[in-house]
Amino acid sequence: MANQTASIPVLDPGQGPLGGTPNALGGRAGPAPLGPVLVFVGLNSLGTGAVQTGVFFLLRSAYGFAARDNFLFGLFLYGAYIAGALAVGPVMRRGARPAGGLGTGPGSQRVFSRGSTRRFLGTLVMVQAMIGLVPQIVAWATGVRTPPVWTVWLVGIGFGVLTGMMWPIAESFLSGGRTGKALSRATGKFNIVWAVAVVAAFWLMAPLLEDRPIAVITLLAFVQAGSVCCLAWFPAEPAKHLETRHEPHPASWRRLLTWFRVLLPMGYVLCGAISPLLPGVVDRVGVAGGWAALVASAWVTSRVFVFAIFERWDGWHGRFWMPWVAGGGLVGGFAATVAMPPSAGVWALIAALAVFGVGHATAYVGALYYAMELGDAEVAAGGTHEALIGAGYAAGPVLGLIAYFWAGADHGAAFDSRMLGLVGIVVVAVLVAAMVLLATSRHRMGKTNGEI
Repeated sequence: MANQTASIPVLDPGQGPLGGTPNALGGRAGPAPLGPVLVFVGLNSLGTGAVQTGVFFLLRSAYGFAARDNFLFGLFLYGAYIAGALAVGPVMRRGARPAGGLGTGPGSQRVFSRGSTRRFLGTLVMVQAMIGLVPQIVAWATGVRTPPVWTVWLVGIGFGVLTGMMWPIAESFLSGGRTGKALSRATGKFNIVWAVAVVAAFWLMAPLLEDRPIAVITLLAFVQAGSVCCLAWFPAEPAKHLETRHEPHPASWRRLLTWFRVLLPMGYVLCGAISPLLPGVVDRVGVAGGWAALVASAWVTSRVFVFAIFERWDGWHGRFWMPWVAGGGLVGGFAATVAMPPSAGVWALIAALAVFGVGHATAYVGALYYAMELGDAEVAAGGTHEALIGAGYAAGPVLGLIAYFWAGADHGAAFDSRMLGLVGIVVVAVLVAAMVLLATSRHRMGKTNGEI
């Protein structure tokens, strides 16, 4: 979901997670070269697309997972991501801590003093790749075509924890040493690269979905292992994160930031709810096999176009129609997808998913842009930001499980109506939260200006 974020991580560039300093480990003072960083991001985002979003098609094909099973798997997958994202900060701080309470000077002894952030990142990726090989190894060892289901659970939980730790570190190499327009351009390219990679994951797994679904995980393990080669061009430590001078902006931009701060988590809640549902919804309109993944990719495909447009066109800056597009696209696209009748046909489903993707991309770009422009990028930084996105993702399966058990024996129309009802409650809660935040912001501004 890091691929889900272009954050400005708060990682101390002066200390690697394993205790070294840039100079001592041969790190370069300048930013990491953008090309290798983007290649690394793209290769690892293929895994994000297949495991965090497309895995539910693999589970349905290989093990016959229904909606309830997918929701449960999603809850553990996204919950593991939260754990990894929350753990990365303490792990890095522990690695930089002097051992035995000794001094902090160059001669002091440090925990894991021979490592570097780059080496730690490579280790995370390689362990992740090895876990991805487990299902195929077990299948070969036991002489079966489809490995036991526990192997896929192992991949999901392991992938969740390790990617939750990996993405904040990878993003620190992207943002370190860059500021202003250079940072903005790098962030825009980062968004497009990871979004395109997620689309590619859907399209690449489509030919294997029907006959060899688990082979997708095996192939991705080799891709991730290969991505470690990109680290040869990374400095040992991320470059120093530079302070950015922020030009004054209208007060209305602060209100826009508030809206997007609540729309972005809502968007990930709905992503976490819609992804486990998609295999069943696509099947409902008569699409099966490899074509199912291609149809489902409509929402991640529309997201790419929005990222590309907003990166090159700045006419949306400061416009209050943006939150309406984001909220309307998210809620409208989600509702239309979940309630899609079999008679509607595949093109109606593609249109609904595309609308959802537009809403999600708009919320994401708006939240990131205003945070950066108003000097509040720290709220979108590092592991905390990743954990919040993971929490949004995890809340989606929770809603799905509640709706499933609420519907009782009737898991057809009753489930759809209850799912939409729960989403309606979430939307109302988001609106109330936005109103409270706006009122609190006005109150604070008034006190600052001596008006209260």
